[in-house]
Amino acid sequence: MSEPLVRNDAEPRISPWGALLSVVTSPGETFRSLGRKPPVLAPYLIHSLVGIVAIALSYSALMDLAMEQAAAAMANQPQMTAEDMAMMQTVMRWSGGVALVVQEIAGPWVVGLVLALVATFFGQFQGGEVPLTSYMGMIGYARMPLDIARLLSAVFMAVTGKQLDLSAAALLPDGASPVLMGALQMINPFGIWYYALLAIGFAALFGREPRRGWAMPVTLFVLGVIVSAAAASIGAAFTMNVG
Repeated sequence: MSEPLVRNDAEPRISPWGALLSVVTSPGETFRSLGRKPPVLAPYLIHSLVGIVAIALSYSALMDLAMEQAAAAMANQPQMTAEDMAMMQTVMRWSGGVALVVQEIAGPWVVGLVLALVATFFGQFQGGEVPLTSYMGMIGYARMPLDIARLLSAVFMAVTGKQLDLSAAALLPDGASPVLMGALQMINPFGIWYYALLAIGFAALFGREPRRGWAMPVTLFVLGVIVSAAAASIGAAFTMNVG
């Protein structure tokens, strides 16, 4: 069995806000400095803030895309008047904006809690004794690469009006299998970066080497691939039935 890493308890803990940056450049050292009780508030406030900034940057382009899709869907309904369409667009803009803001504020906390519960299960195989809040804090810091991806995508959409696809699915030709496309959506550099930090952070909670923390992120990745592929397949089948 792998021996725990030696941790210098006399070393002062890193600043919760400074750790948001250093976890990207020096994840192993940062997670070891955070110890067994990584702060929860700092990373999740940043996740929510990044989400709101991303909405502010890309909201106009997102709404324009949604309006185009809605107009195309309503084109075959002669009873829909111009006034009805204008009213629908107004409602969509306001309701969509409110829903997105609420999602960005609450979403990171909900995701963090669910993943922390999953981490608690895997932690039992490492000896347990790590509280739920510690898992949640660790996960919050591990998700920083996803915030970087969000900001890049938002800036790209604000500038070009198009969605940025950094996944392996972008390499597929037109007409590729929806299942394959959905599966490859999970393979992107920022996502892999996140899973790597998740492994490092999980292992650090138990004072172990990073290679001892890969069970949970690999399991999450495999499940994510399966769910993404299944969702793409169902979506494609629904589109065909509607058409």
